[in-house]
Amino acid sequence: MTTEELGHLVPLGKTGWGVWREVIVRSTGFPAQLIGTLADSVLAAAADAVRHGTAPRSHYDEVYKAATDRVSAAIGRTAGEARFREAVTWQNRNLITNALDKAAAGEPRNRRGRRNEAVIAKYLQRYTLKNDTIGFFGPVGWGTWTDSAEPVSVTMGGGLLARRSVYFESWAIDTLARVLAEEPELLPWLAPSLKPANLLRGRVVYRPRAGALQLGEAEARLLELCDGNRTVRELTRELASFDTSGLADESGVTTCLLQWQNEDVVTLGLEGPIEARPEVTLRKKLQRIGDPELRDRLISVLDRITAARVAVDDAAGDAQLLGAAIDELNAVFAGATGESAVRRHGMMYAGRTLVYEDTVSDARVELGKPLLDALAAPLVPVLESARWLLARIAAEYGTLFTGMYHRYLSRTGEAAMPLSKLLGMATPHLAYSARGLPEPVRAAMAEFQQRWSSVLGDLPGGRRHDITSNEIADRICEEFPPVRPPWSAAVHQSPDVMLAAASPEAIGSGDYLMVLGELHMAFNPFESRVFVEQHDDPARLLAADMADHGNRRIYLIPPKDWLTVTSRLSPPSALLSPEYTYWSLRAESVEATGPAVALADLDVHAVGGSLAVRSRSGDFEADLLEMLGELLSAVAVNAFRPVAAAPHRPRITVDRLVLSREAWMFAAADADWAMQSMAEPERFMAARAWQAEHGVPNRVFYKSPTEDKPIFVDFRSITLVNMLAKVIRTAAAKPGAAVTLTEMLPDLEQTWFRDRSGAGHTAELRIVAVDPLARAESVSPEVGKR
Repeated sequence: MTTEELGHLVPLGKTGWGVWREVIVRSTGFPAQLIGTLADSVLAAAADAVRHGTAPRSHYDEVYKAATDRVSAAIGRTAGEARFREAVTWQNRNLITNALDKAAAGEPRNRRGRRNEAVIAKYLQRYTLKNDTIGFFGPVGWGTWTDSAEPVSVTMGGGLLARRSVYFESWAIDTLARVLAEEPELLPWLAPSLKPANLLRGRVVYRPRAGALQLGEAEARLLELCDGNRTVRELTRELASFDTSGLADESGVTTCLLQWQNEDVVTLGLEGPIEARPEVTLRKKLQRIGDPELRDRLISVLDRITAARVAVDDAAGDAQLLGAAIDELNAVFAGATGESAVRRHGMMYAGRTLVYEDTVSDARVELGKPLLDALAAPLVPVLESARWLLARIAAEYGTLFTGMYHRYLSRTGEAAMPLSKLLGMATPHLAYSARGLPEPVRAAMAEFQQRWSSVLGDLPGGRRHDITSNEIADRICEEFPPVRPPWSAAVHQSPDVMLAAASPEAIGSGDYLMVLGELHMAFNPFESRVFVEQHDDPARLLAADMADHGNRRIYLIPPKDWLTVTSRLSPPSALLSPEYTYWSLRAESVEATGPAVALADLDVHAVGGSLAVRSRSGDFEADLLEMLGELLSAVAVNAFRPVAAAPHRPRITVDRLVLSREAWMFAAADADWAMQSMAEPERFMAARAWQAEHGVPNRVFYKSPTEDKPIFVDFRSITLVNMLAKVIRTAAAKPGAAVTLTEMLPDLEQTWFRDRSGAGHTAELRIVAVDPLARAESVSPEVGKR
């Protein structure tokens, strides 16, 4: 089957690669130029004049004093701006009174004032420059590849947003469910279920961590009936016709179930899966309560919290009303549960608060054939190198797992290794972190960068290295020969592509660059719930995903307590096919939609030169790497870094695609200008001198080992320079820590995505590329399940 016949794919030239016809357009809800209000060109010129000896220091001091007044005024205006206040209210309600109100009132630039100034600036740079897809300050946008001869066209609706919706975080409803489930009178109406990692065989329940548990005949019958649908009372009735021996009444059944709950056998509660509307599922469970008084009392608690959430939804667009509504929701929640309305303080993407808002941009982007043709030639070599890297990562993990397997067999004398044991040993090597990569991934990436170095040749000492895709085609084939992706999720590669152009018209005339921001390997961003929920036809997304995977995918349902699991993003995937096979470790974050295998039933065996997972019951077998594919995707997703770090890297461009932006790396401890002992005016002037010495542009992003995300700095801004200095000082406390600066590309003048007022917004195209060597129709019949 060709990519054209699959329908959801558009071919990338004649290479066999295809991209999903639909594209996610991630943009900001605030115009990019707003960050420019923090830059002060007059002050920068005065500092440079002193450094060049063309102006006295006294002149700089006068300009500096006036500049501090200007930055205080700019920060005060930002702090008082209604939409900015609404955005901050969504993310950190306490900052309104602790920082924004004080800045808007004109607080002095003392220590606290500068601290508040930095906090406001950090939020402003995020809202104006980061394509985060969160709330109205990062709306979900949609684009489509078409056959149009126009490279890019944007159709704007009547406003910035077409739709905005407020949702509960799943953890909030789970907390309420746990509290309600503590009601002793509720026990008869709970519906227990066997934990999915366990296996009931005959009169024995096998548990991956706690071992086997022998059951009596009646107990085995009871556990067999625990399907999550029958309530305790219904289970008791069904058991009445059996020789119950101790389970003759509801009290005996309840006692048994509570014991099993403690022994990690069953789940007994009201909690539901992670989903867009978890309160709906909880309400359905409460409506099954047969005691009218109890049912109405518990539902009334949910009603109060739901009504408070609706009030938050209704307050959208008014910062003051929104703040009051959130305060009321927090109070209602705390009163009902006795728990805090906030969790995981300071963590990124952690679902910290009770509710979140997602919105849809009122703009539609069409991407024409000229743009796709320009992208295909340089992008395909990038995709093929990413495919090679995934195979290399798989080889590293294959070696790691094989060593663990043989050591275990040698130590125990057993014929096979329980998969749960291998997972326990491998966990440190499979842990995702935004700040670092596991050793197997680092080893693979080191060779990957060496091979890319051979492809690119010696980089010049200047600032630009421009090559063509034709020049590197043979070297790409030599260094990155095709190899079939080693697990199902590797069928997808997701490049983020930005267009550096002043307008769609500039793109049409050929005045543009394409910039590869990140390439997320073995990952389909459409699986994130935020995109599925905000799409007009989620079923179409699922059909597309199923067409790429077929029945090959074995999906590990992530536990709810993993830090990477949230209500909006992936994992867990919001595109789960009945054709996939599922397994889990413990409390599932979502429910399996297809056949499932129990972890307690799975062993690792050596088969030929590789490892396979087999069920003891003999009805399942899969390659170990396919079995662990979701974990491998998680550790590999951010590993695509073709160019190694260096004190200075030029911008590397293949055809029109910027593969790597110009960057500078330095030891944090060597940046003397950033140290605390230096007064603010001297620090600013020293930062300007340091910037000039290294040839760094005014506007760059910086990344340090102490920050999860890049942060923007303009070396003409007092506030932003102070923020950079603080990050450097923090990093310098870690031995050997380095800070990297990367050019801002697209720059502020290259924001082609414009709102109805003509203001430019940063934007990126999140694309899904499909590997022709891994599409469902290419799967050999012996691979996967049997």
